[in-house]
Amino acid sequence: MVTELERIEKRTIQYWFEDGIFEISLGVFLLLLALVFLGFTLAPGGSTLNLVLGAGFLPAFLLGAWIMKRLTRYLKEKLTYPRTGYVSYRKQPAGKRRARAVIVGGSAAMLASLSALVFSHRYGGFAILPVVSGLAFGLALGFIALRSGLARVAGVAVLSALAGVLLGIAGWPEMKALTVFYAVLAVALIVSGLAGCSLYLRRNPIPEERPQ
Repeated sequence: MVTELERIEKRTIQYWFEDGIFEISLGVFLLLLALVFLGFTLAPGGSTLNLVLGAGFLPAFLLGAWIMKRLTRYLKEKLTYPRTGYVSYRKQPAGKRRARAVIVGGSAAMLASLSALVFSHRYGGFAILPVVSGLAFGLALGFIALRSGLARVAGVAVLSALAGVLLGIAGWPEMKALTVFYAVLAVALIVSGLAGCSLYLRRNPIPEERPQ
């Protein structure tokens, strides 16, 4: 039986995701990553460009995350808050914020290390990074869909898992498959977010100001 507290919690999560802005911002971020991976694909192995891209991957990842955060805030201030108000979430303790930053930075470093490993090893024609990325994003988006009740996010989660597995067994070079995966997921998120945003704007026109 769903309690009142659970309904309030679900509605709060829906409020954050229903306008599609998070999907659009995440899609833009992943599109930037796809461009970085495209650079890896085009740069000859051992070239200066390849080394520069490898050294700059973590800073580019963190910059992309910052852009995503700023874009989300900007769009919500322009589109969401004037229509349905601003919800202030309880600020996490400093320790938890630092722990989250460490986890994000560590995940980026781990992905960069795994990418470097893959450059020199193949797994019988099986591209592992698209599969790992597809399943990871699929699980994360599936969790969001479960908590928010948004079917469109669930659809993107399924697409992420399927695209990752299919590209993993396609026999393509690792970076080419990873580039295509991130591009496909980015476009899917942006399209899903735009659809959600369009629906949100139709359902929630800006309230007319009452004369004093």
